[in-house]
Amino acid sequence: MISPEKLGFPTVLRPPDRVMGATESTDFRFEERVNDHVCPVEWYYEPAAGGWNVVIRPGKEPVKYLKLRWHGDFSSVEAVLGDEWGRISAPHAPVEWRSVMPHRPLPWFCLARAGERLVCYGVKTGCDCFAFFQLDNHGITLFLNLMSGSIGTDVKEEFVACTVTETAGEDNESVYDTARRFMTMLCEKPVLPKAPVFGVNNWYWAYGNISRDIVLRETDYLMEMTQGVTHRPCMVIDDGWQLNRTSQPHYYIGGPFYCANSRFGDMQEVSQRIAEKGARPGIWYRPLLTLGVMPEEAKLREYANGMVMDPSHPYTLERLREDSERLRRWGYEVIKHDFTGNDALGEDPFAAANHTNVLVTDGKRFFDNTKTTATILKNLYKAIQAGAGDADVIGCSVIGHLSAGIHSIQRVGTDTSGRSVEWTARNGVHAFMRLPMNDTLFRIDPDCAAFTDMVDADTNLQFMELCAVTGATTLASVTPYSLADAQMKRINEIYRLADSMEKPYGISHFERCAIPEEFTDGTEVKRFNWTEYYDGSRINLAWTY
Repeated sequence: MISPEKLGFPTVLRPPDRVMGATESTDFRFEERVNDHVCPVEWYYEPAAGGWNVVIRPGKEPVKYLKLRWHGDFSSVEAVLGDEWGRISAPHAPVEWRSVMPHRPLPWFCLARAGERLVCYGVKTGCDCFAFFQLDNHGITLFLNLMSGSIGTDVKEEFVACTVTETAGEDNESVYDTARRFMTMLCEKPVLPKAPVFGVNNWYWAYGNISRDIVLRETDYLMEMTQGVTHRPCMVIDDGWQLNRTSQPHYYIGGPFYCANSRFGDMQEVSQRIAEKGARPGIWYRPLLTLGVMPEEAKLREYANGMVMDPSHPYTLERLREDSERLRRWGYEVIKHDFTGNDALGEDPFAAANHTNVLVTDGKRFFDNTKTTATILKNLYKAIQAGAGDADVIGCSVIGHLSAGIHSIQRVGTDTSGRSVEWTARNGVHAFMRLPMNDTLFRIDPDCAAFTDMVDADTNLQFMELCAVTGATTLASVTPYSLADAQMKRINEIYRLADSMEKPYGISHFERCAIPEEFTDGTEVKRFNWTEYYDGSRINLAWTY
């Protein structure tokens, strides 16, 4: 571990210079200087393997926040990078290098660049809190959200809220390489796919209008597109198979997931047919939204004509395990779960997170308020993975820092589009700002390249090539039998590239980009032009066109 002190910056692996905390009865403005009294949160900070642990003890009241402050000189810093809570998107929730902004929350980690010097501060994955840094010219702050839903956590046993660590760039080490090395420090035991993940997902051409026959036809087309590959391609059935799916005006895409609708019939037989054709069967579902009878105390809230199950309740966790176990038993080797962040925390849980210190939970409390929100979400992911067994689980709408070490794949960006190619560039390509996390925290999924009559095929082929050369998941939504001969040849080359597991490319200009265009494997540079199709970037943009 290289200390930032080597480069003239302060270390956070020492007792903080100032500590503030809040419990259930603490005044909202607990950060005011007039409130510089004894911190009401019972806690301590101690050395641990690879960093220092922030430990929370049971106290007189439920805990809400803890804020640690280290003084030091950051006046030479020119640019700062942090992460986002959930999936990232541009421009709404971008991950990008910016100038120093003292009030800006930097979720999970903070990279600061001063000329050729780079320092990194972060908390390790698998936290039992939500954590963000703030950096200013005079010091660095670590803020821990220890709440359970919208109330304080009634701590019953001592626990490690997070482990803080740090490093600095080495001589002749690129900013990207330092960031990637730092990610390996943040996640010591990542769970990764055993083989390349490439193939198709039918959402961005069909948008739920699918059936058993359509999926089997897609699989045939997939096998044509992937001729000559060594590993089996994935055929992921997205939203549209579930029993109670309805469209507007009564939109519902939840469970239960014990059987399919009449367009699919026996889902185990569908899986077997996909496997017989030579593909890995995959499936999407929304675990927390359901219909039917359940214990009243296991209901979190009503939503979309259904009920969101409380992820802290034992009934819910067992239900999640049983559902994913059933999908695996049916033969699905790739299981994608979606909307858990929205369902557990609120429809847009992080809308206000950059302006306040409270995660939105629609004013609801969890059944078990002895656990923090972070712990509750981790237990949700663990229950799904326990049922899924050896399947590759794709977490979509998950908190990546909490799912790392549990799921092997994470959707790192907001939706791409089969209706607007600019949407794919803004979100899909922007998601590559998380490329240092690829195979260090999990396999990143930047989402699908879409091939429909509404979007440019050449741009999407470039996006697929980018996924393939970087070692990310390489998934496409392809309208069956829509590609011209030249496009079929090109997509086959890309799938073969994704299958080859060659040395992946990294971003060659990581410190000065937000929509990366230059990538290198150390010897060769690949360049892409994401503004070529529109000759610039569109201003008036909608998801539908």
